[in-house]
Amino acid sequence: MRRSRFFLTIIAFGVGLCLFRVKYQVMALEKSHKEIVKRIIESKESIHVLKAELTHLNDPARLQKLAVTHLGFAALKPFQIVTINELPKQTTELKSAIDPIEALMDALNAVSAQPETTTATNGMQNAVA
Repeated sequence: MRRSRFFLTIIAFGVGLCLFRVKYQVMALEKSHKEIVKRIIESKESIHVLKAELTHLNDPARLQKLAVTHLGFAALKPFQIVTINELPKQTTELKSAIDPIEALMDALNAVSAQPETTTATNGMQNAVA
């Protein structure tokens, strides 16, 4: 009988400690849950404000007014509309470089082929020597 009371007391004490630990874990989880819910609400409010700002900024009437004011855009006039056949033909052939490094090398060769650059470079080489 004494042993069973002792074991029951130990078990009751162990269960009490486990409940105490679980209680504080639940309290910590509730606190973090409240913080997360608060951040979600704040994010939703900021998204709502940003959507309202975006709607205002993308208003077609506002954009048209800004384009006319700052860019000088205006409505098309009938004489500005032409067909493709009415456009002037291109006289020189454009070189399309597929390789961007080749395009950079072509640009460097074009710059180094200028006579002013080569004389200035030769003068600097003579000054260094």
